Amino acid sequence: MKEIHDILLWIHIPAGTISLILFWIPVMVKKGNNIHRKVGRAYYWSMWVVQITALILSVNNVFLGQYIMAAFLGFLAILTGYPLWYSYEILQQKKVWSDQYFNRRRAFAWVLFIASLSMVIGAIIMKFQGPGILMLFFGVLGIPAMKDALMTKEKAIAKENRIKMHMQGTIISGIAAYTAFLSFGGRALFGDLLPGYLQILPWIAPTIIGVTVLRFMKKKYK
Repeated sequence: MKEIHDILLWIHIPAGTISLILFWIPVMVKKGNNIHRKVGRAYYWSMWVVQITALILSVNNVFLGQYIMAAFLGFLAILTGYPLWYSYEILQQKKVWSDQYFNRRRAFAWVLFIASLSMVIGAIIMKFQGPGILMLFFGVLGIPAMKDALMTKEKAIAKENRIKMHMQGTIISGIAAYTAFLSFGGRALFGDLLPGYLQILPWIAPTIIGVTVLRFMKKKYK
């Protein structure tokens, strides 16, 4: 199992690095041109490599007895996978969504909400100490998925715009990816530079930057 873990990391880490770099290109270039489409697809598929390897790593960590790490990796794959999935799939829908898309969207949203609620409950059980703090932080990020899970198809179609959903899903997947990187890998890089409570900055910085970019993009393409 240790050998499998090492092999998966050799795939997961390079794919994640590529995804973090590619993310900004389709966000910044002119929408709909060849660069936007080609780099966007490259980001999309490299991110799926990250999600799939994270899920396999999560299962492998269970066998290695690393249950908390298994929970984190599995949850982060779901948290990032949902917006990544609908950012692409929403573009394939017409004015009226297909039942297949809507049912898959609802199922994905329920999975994310239940996983998020489990993380929050785990944080409470751990009394918000040690890994419990991270469990609470990440768990709260996925709770709003309940809104998507409960929304009717007609209401969702009336409320949500294809292009805005595409931008939103892409940027949220990027926020989740950067948050995961900075919260885990970034802690080793910046831990000594950010003493005390400042160590929370890597957790919240991607969300602040991502939400700012998302609001700007929605306003620009309104």
